[in-house]
Amino acid sequence: MNMLVEARIRRFLLDRLHVKYMDCGAILHNVRNLSRVSGYPLDLSFGESGLASGPESRVATMLVNRAHLRTGDATSEYVVKNKLAEWVRTTKPMGAY
Repeated sequence: MNMLVEARIRRFLLDRLHVKYMDCGAILHNVRNLSRVSGYPLDLSFGESGLASGPESRVATMLVNRAHLRTGDATSEYVVKNKLAEWVRTTKPMGAY
């Protein structure tokens, strides 16, 4: 299920948030790490964790939820874009995967 979730997140980043293709790897790396730190696998259970996973993980859970056409998160798009820009800036380039 990990690969399907990652593919949906990548497609959401490219189509909806207009992230560069080469920046998706760095963003997915951070999402994987945040799900691992919060104790959830990268699947829909991580998306349902919401506020329980911590303040920085809200962006990652929002990406999982929105990639699966779910709602219910209160994270604004401004906060998400700022956090994605920070992740791209602080993480080494990883390509598309």
